[in-house]
Amino acid sequence: MSKTLNRCEVLARIDRDIAEGERHVVEQIALIKWMREECLDTTLAQNLLCNLEQILGYWHAHRQLLLEANPQDRAQDL
Repeated sequence: MSKTLNRCEVLARIDRDIAEGERHVVEQIALIKWMREECLDTTLAQNLLCNLEQILGYWHAHRQLLLEANPQDRAQDL
């Protein structure tokens, strides 16, 4: 039973990280838009946005791997 709880806790943590990552992406996009309006160089800001999106992709992949691992554990979650 504790294995399922740990798995649920890990998934909950990943979900929180994904939500936070998505917020960072939205904020970075808004910052880049503002910088463009102010005619500022956005090179570093765009690089950071690419990194944030890449990390977010890794978190989504990690979550998917956890869901696909041990199908019998998934049945216990229900």
